[in-house]
Amino acid sequence: MDTRCRMSGAWLKKARGRKGLSQLEFAELIGRSESWVSKIETNSIRLKDLDLAERIADVLGVPLAGVLGLDTSVSGGAAASVSGGHTRVQSAVPQVTDAREWEMWDSMKRRWFLTQAALAALAVTEALRPGPSDAVLATVFERDGVDEQTVASLEQVVLGWRQAYRTASAQTLLGPAHSTLNLLVEMAPDAGPRQDRVVSLIGQMSALVGTMLMLDMADFEGARHFLTVSARAGHQSRDAELTALALGCRAFHAAYGQEPDPRESLRFAEGALVAAETGIHPRTHAWLQAVTSEMRATAGEDSSCRRALDISAALLGQPERDRPWLGIGAFGTAKLTAYRGGDLSRLGQHSQAQATLMEALHALDPSMRKHRCTAFIDLAESFARSGDIDAACEHAGSALTIIQKTRHADSLKRVDVLHRKVTMTRAPAARRLGEKLIGCKAVVT
Repeated sequence: MDTRCRMSGAWLKKARGRKGLSQLEFAELIGRSESWVSKIETNSIRLKDLDLAERIADVLGVPLAGVLGLDTSVSGGAAASVSGGHTRVQSAVPQVTDAREWEMWDSMKRRWFLTQAALAALAVTEALRPGPSDAVLATVFERDGVDEQTVASLEQVVLGWRQAYRTASAQTLLGPAHSTLNLLVEMAPDAGPRQDRVVSLIGQMSALVGTMLMLDMADFEGARHFLTVSARAGHQSRDAELTALALGCRAFHAAYGQEPDPRESLRFAEGALVAAETGIHPRTHAWLQAVTSEMRATAGEDSSCRRALDISAALLGQPERDRPWLGIGAFGTAKLTAYRGGDLSRLGQHSQAQATLMEALHALDPSMRKHRCTAFIDLAESFARSGDIDAACEHAGSALTIIQKTRHADSLKRVDVLHRKVTMTRAPAARRLGEKLIGCKAVVT
């Protein structure tokens, strides 16, 4: 399966020529070699990097859709074609995805297939962006190709996938989630007056796919593409809640990625709270405060961490709005208690942390497997830091039992790190945990 961008080398050469750039000058501007540009323009190699595609679009002053091979125009503006006097936004999906050839268990194929899905979603939101494409939007709004019942049904489907994340494994959920995203991207150009709602749904599904790639499959690079789409969809659809959700997810991405950056994660969390000030669902706002509390605790900021937790609790006490919250999985009082326990552990207050996390585990519904797994690991880490190795291994073992079902890569990584620390004590419990960890890795990875 060819999952690379289908940009024509001749198209790029023409676009570069219009800017009066030599191959060398263009290469320097985009951070590549002159020989790389030559190979691209002769179609010897293909572009397969979203960040580089965006950089090329900026340097040449052309639409991203053109760089992605979804539009052959080099004159700028939205990706569109003219037929019978009407402007029509092009649908990118048929050109970039083919689910029949998708092999979920092949990590390389999965990565490129999903990257193409992100490219398609990004191209559509780019084409529908206000500004140079106002004429396109005006024509789109005259049509009513997607009726109210269809959009309302899709909103329920997307809500169901987001809620299913509390229990389902990514291996089970990722395929259907991608198919739903694929459908939404195909429908967006013809959504008429319901376009903002469809674009918002694209953002919600992109946030879900990004979260699964990030936390369940440890694919932080792939996740970043989808979280970018989610944030852009929030901006495009003027959906402050979706924008806040996307920034909250980016906070986790910065905090727990391959190169963790606590300061960057806190900036994303604070940016999400700024978006929340425009008025969003109280539960989404409460979750963002809990996320911020975790980042504050990691930075050792006790008072600001507690303040964020208190604000979160107050927000959960507010009446629910008619519109369902846009979060992923579930968030409520029990999960906030788990956040509080994890924060106390990070702040070194282990006795309080352990009591609070036990309270959370008693309150969390058994169906909320991923949340319970996180609480077990936080509890195990707290006991390990306070020197109770047997209790640490017991709770880490409980987490592994859940991981065997959820296949949650981030949780498995945390247990692995914990085991490496406790194994130095040579305690029998540490040896037993190691045996269970090996068995779990054999199943999960």
